[in-house]
Amino acid sequence: MNAQLEETVDAAVKVGLLRNESMAEDALRRGEDYLRLTIDTIPVLAWCSRPDGSNEFLNQRWLDYTGLTIEEARGWGWKVAIHPDDLPQLLDVWEGLLASGNSGELEARLRRADGVYRWFLFRVEPLRDAQGTIVKWYGTNTDIDDRKRAETLLAGENQILEMVATGKPLGVILDGLCRLVDNLSSDSLHSILLFDPNGNCLRRGAGPRFPEAFMAAVDGIEIGPCVGSCGTAAYRKEQVIVSDIETSPLWANYLELARAYGLRAGWSTPILSSDGSVLGTFAIYWREPRSPGPHHQQIIKQITHLTAVAIERKRSAESLRASELLARGQLDALTHTLDALAQESDPDRLLEHVLRTIIEQWGAHSVSVWDREPNGDGLELFAMIEDGRFQTRSGAMHPAARRTTLVQDHPVWREMLHTGLHAVVEVIDLPIVRVRVGSGRNAIWREVLDDGDWAPALMNFKAHLRELGVHTILFVPMLVAGRVAGFIGIRFTLKRDFRQEEIELTRALAHQATLAIQLTRLSVQSRQAAVTAERNRMARDIHDTLAQGLTGVIVQLEAVEEAMSRNQAVKASGHLDRAGELARESLREARRSVQALRPQALEEKQLSEALNDLIERMTSGTIVHAELTLQGEQQKLPPEWETDLLRIGQEVLTNVLRHARASEFNVLLVFDGREIRLDLRDNGCGFDPQRRHEGFGLQGMRERAEGMGGQLTIQSAAGKGTAISIVLPVANAAELEEP
Repeated sequence: MNAQLEETVDAAVKVGLLRNESMAEDALRRGEDYLRLTIDTIPVLAWCSRPDGSNEFLNQRWLDYTGLTIEEARGWGWKVAIHPDDLPQLLDVWEGLLASGNSGELEARLRRADGVYRWFLFRVEPLRDAQGTIVKWYGTNTDIDDRKRAETLLAGENQILEMVATGKPLGVILDGLCRLVDNLSSDSLHSILLFDPNGNCLRRGAGPRFPEAFMAAVDGIEIGPCVGSCGTAAYRKEQVIVSDIETSPLWANYLELARAYGLRAGWSTPILSSDGSVLGTFAIYWREPRSPGPHHQQIIKQITHLTAVAIERKRSAESLRASELLARGQLDALTHTLDALAQESDPDRLLEHVLRTIIEQWGAHSVSVWDREPNGDGLELFAMIEDGRFQTRSGAMHPAARRTTLVQDHPVWREMLHTGLHAVVEVIDLPIVRVRVGSGRNAIWREVLDDGDWAPALMNFKAHLRELGVHTILFVPMLVAGRVAGFIGIRFTLKRDFRQEEIELTRALAHQATLAIQLTRLSVQSRQAAVTAERNRMARDIHDTLAQGLTGVIVQLEAVEEAMSRNQAVKASGHLDRAGELARESLREARRSVQALRPQALEEKQLSEALNDLIERMTSGTIVHAELTLQGEQQKLPPEWETDLLRIGQEVLTNVLRHARASEFNVLLVFDGREIRLDLRDNGCGFDPQRRHEGFGLQGMRERAEGMGGQLTIQSAAGKGTAISIVLPVANAAELEEP
């Protein structure tokens, strides 16, 4: 009984133990399933590796993201999911952690199941047993692609804006923008094209990952409703998304070009200015069909904005520089115009200076002036600078250019003459010449001219231009009282397009040239009138003094002859005395007549006083402190000498006030027994006397000094001030004294 009871109890215990063990196993199994379910469903890619680094476990999210099976990814099979460019660095870091036993993290790109790589943060922690030995490595991968793109884009934006602010060339900035997108999307190709309103076409801007042949093929392509992605986007002023080029009607005429470079998708967005006008296009191309995602649109939005800022800033800077150059050129030209009138210099030299200023401002090859015929609509070549030489119609000019006249009855030239529009002429190749006439904001191609549209004389001139390598000529009207008086032709050896603001600046230079020409003509007329008036005055003076005086001398000499024939020596001597007195009186009257042109200041005061009055009058109210010092006893000089010395002092002081930026100006007038010396010195910025100067002042001073038989010396250097000295021998002055 007891034995049976013990067996029963033992059996019951065993059954209970077995039941408990099964329940424990079930609980353990349920715990493992729960843990796996938890690990598979947490919003992170998790994994576990053995102590040697080979993979043992990956959660379901990791497998779903990469598209790999657990069999493919275990061990070291997970490496196929890492971006090839990032894998070497990742393995180096992983091996370093295995050796050190430390936890760590790094960034790398992980391939998604659809083949897209995204940036992830890899974190790994070791698990150790009670003895400190690593038994497992646990890791997670966290998607940081959006943050990474934002950081890259922000850093790129700052770099681009710095390039814009520091005035980097536009081409460099556009190239940098494309390379910024390369960093964000390395498996696509990117380009920026610039809109040319004159040709209604797109010009190459940047595309560093495109072959040169492709960029050359799209350079100059006209925009339109079905011109690929970029040409259509610029035409519509809206984004154009072509997900599959092979099936898009927009690419029907450019399919071979796309195939030649393996392009299957193209997304183009117009770059718009602040006033809504098209500046260009930004495009992303792919080698497989695809459509943009939200992150692509964000990149496109920011890149097009940056590009618009860069283009507008660059154009504003160019316009500002052009305005500054124009202002300096206008001031310089006007200054020399006034100098020329004051000095009564050669009119041709004035026109030459203005034309050379135009060449310098625009980096042109040469320039020409076309004058409107007085009684018609023809344009005759009046003057030009070619091969560095200034040529005029009245002087030396190339035989092919002399008496060249544009056809009077051609509608293009007639329109230019009657409306004052500008024109761009392209000497493409003989016999073809293309003319684009400005109308409103832009210039429009009106027609193509062949040999029949040109006068025979002009055909030789066309050939001459081709020999010089001239490709483009910008004709800008010269207006007088609202009427076209002629044109300035600015020549370039390269094909040139001109923005509207450039046209306006060039018009301003043409107005300056017109002013110079008109002032020159007025100066010539004024001089001619002055010469005529002076001739009349001298004729009257000669009639009233010399003629009458010489008549009296002749009468007295005839009386001498008669007295001598009668042996009346005393009477003859008296007649000779009276003849001598009449001759001397006539000579004095002649000298007074010549001296009638002397400055009024010298009529009333001595030279030193006249110079002092001039200095006080010109420096009054300025920052220049001026002082005149007289050494020696002032003596009477020939009137023309006093006039020349006063004019030299006036010229030097004018230059000091206008150019030298001086605070002190000292004049020393010295009289001694051997020479008369005039020293003029300032503490201004100085200049290089050896360089060629276009002005008339220095040459005029040299001519005046040489005319007095003296010597003019100039000592100057940058930042060292200027010293000018005129030395006149006293002996020369004595020769001019009255008898």
